[in-house]
Amino acid sequence: MDFAEKIETKRLVLERPKPVTFELAKEIYKVVDESRETLKVWLPWPEKVLQVEDEFIALYNYMDKRWEDKTGFAYLIRLKSTNEFLGVIDFVEIDEAKKVAEIGYWLGIYATGKGYMTEAVFALEAEAFKNGLHRVVIKNDTLNLKSANVAKNAGYHLDGVMREDRQDVQTGAFVNTNVWSKLASDK
Repeated sequence: MDFAEKIETKRLVLERPKPVTFELAKEIYKVVDESRETLKVWLPWPEKVLQVEDEFIALYNYMDKRWEDKTGFAYLIRLKSTNEFLGVIDFVEIDEAKKVAEIGYWLGIYATGKGYMTEAVFALEAEAFKNGLHRVVIKNDTLNLKSANVAKNAGYHLDGVMREDRQDVQTGAFVNTNVWSKLASDK
């Protein structure tokens, strides 16, 4: 896979987080910290990123290393007009043999509800299809209506619901997951 390190849309810039610096970690950590209560409802990692140093390690070990290994490709989402950091979108998993990639994403609390993530999904799926992938998948907790709306607004098909396929990060209760997809032929 040869994904672009920088992708521009009408309002956004998606870019590889490079170079990994402490200043970049501080910028991301600020948004994570402001959005922690919302993020931790759906994601396991906000409870592990409790200081800037944790974000720096995550940037290096998760984002940068996976780019180098070509096992995952995370992009910082920035507002084109101000360069403000809004969130992250990434290929969480890529199966080259099956030509399938799964997109994951999160936005800071102040960036939600403005269509930014739908715009970012369109950009990332275009990159996937340009690289010869056949299918792009988005998964979300069935109760996470904002995430489901991103998939719907981006024209993804609800393939189905995986019943009690994982445990809730807060309660430990088993929860259901929506599986959405878009094929290269759908665009």
